[in-house]
Amino acid sequence: MATLVFYLEEGQSMSHVLEPGTTTVGRHPDSIIVLDTPSVSGHHAIIELSEDGCLVSDQQSSNGTRLNGVTVEEAVLKEGDRIAFGDVQAVFYEGDVTESQELQEAAHTPSLPTPEVIYVPPPEAPPRDVIPPSSPADYRKVQRPPARPRAVRVSGYPDTSESGCLTALIVIGLFFAAGVTGLYMRHYQETEGGNLISDLISKVSNQVPKIKIEQ
Repeated sequence: MATLVFYLEEGQSMSHVLEPGTTTVGRHPDSIIVLDTPSVSGHHAIIELSEDGCLVSDQQSSNGTRLNGVTVEEAVLKEGDRIAFGDVQAVFYEGDVTESQELQEAAHTPSLPTPEVIYVPPPEAPPRDVIPPSSPADYRKVQRPPARPRAVRVSGYPDTSESGCLTALIVIGLFFAAGVTGLYMRHYQETEGGNLISDLISKVSNQVPKIKIEQ
């Protein structure tokens, strides 16, 4: 009959007697050996005990199964082999394990050193009455170049008095030409092809009285 001795946190140990057949190891409650540790997968490994020996098989766990420090997928266990399921360490014994053997094995199991705490005193604050020294002032005079006078821009509107009169004359001329053209076209339509200028001249000449000069 074989035995596995697990070494847990805070120096605690746990022994489990392996029965012939299959023994499951994992974090899941349906495992035969339940290891409630984050580094152990739900179904971490399987241990098979038979007349031919004891075989450990990793079940594709997240952190792997190591035998004497070497990661294995499947290996045969021998007396005193160290098996690591994630971060949980165990020792394999081919027979029963007495309490004295467990204590002896626990004594040889290396433990992590306790970190040394170093006290660093806080920096001393200066007295309130002491005024901290100020940085020396720079009394050197810097000569600046003389400022240039700004250019004054004069803005205004151009004198358009003459061009305004010319524009007014042009507009009046355009209105007069448009009126004459309209009268000419109307007279042309009413007289069916008459000439406005010749008709006006003939009309004026007919209204002027004829004066006979007697000799």
